[in-house]
Amino acid sequence: MKILGIDKVLTFPFLRCFVWMIGVSSILSCDPEESFEDNIYQRVFRNATDEEIKLVYRSFGTNGPDNGNTIIADTLVLPPNTKKKDFFEQRYSSDGVKEDDFQTVIETNISIYNTVAEVPRFELYIGNDFIREWSGVADYLGSEVNSPYNFDSWEIFKFKEIVNPSFGLFVYGEIVFTITDEDIGN
Repeated sequence: MKILGIDKVLTFPFLRCFVWMIGVSSILSCDPEESFEDNIYQRVFRNATDEEIKLVYRSFGTNGPDNGNTIIADTLVLPPNTKKKDFFEQRYSSDGVKEDDFQTVIETNISIYNTVAEVPRFELYIGNDFIREWSGVADYLGSEVNSPYNFDSWEIFKFKEIVNPSFGLFVYGEIVFTITDEDIGN
């Protein structure tokens, strides 16, 4: 059967596809830069000592059967005078990043470590020797207290160019906590 000289069999599938493409394009036409991007500063731990250290982060599990029921331990091994990204907590906050509001950037990204019922907490080791523990609620404790829970202990380094390591994640710089000789007792 022909409608307006076009075979009906070809018309309807073509129209369905055309309507589907219009629908998909209208869904994807929102502003992806504002809607889907995470603007972050990457949390980094720096070892400024001449010793290899282990930083153990104990927290409640957040996935599957461990969700809130099991204390898990993640370990970050830092060779002397190096730094590594923090993968202890997957949550990041975009608050304050685009506005260069560094106070908000630090506060929202470090408060995730807040200790409740003795978890989470950080433990510092040299080899198998326990050196110290950090726990508490993040706050401004002054420059004389070096702790991952002290907002004053974190430094911000803004990159000259934004790094885009994967789709939708834009890294503006680093928030760095430095472990010093004083922290390990030297």
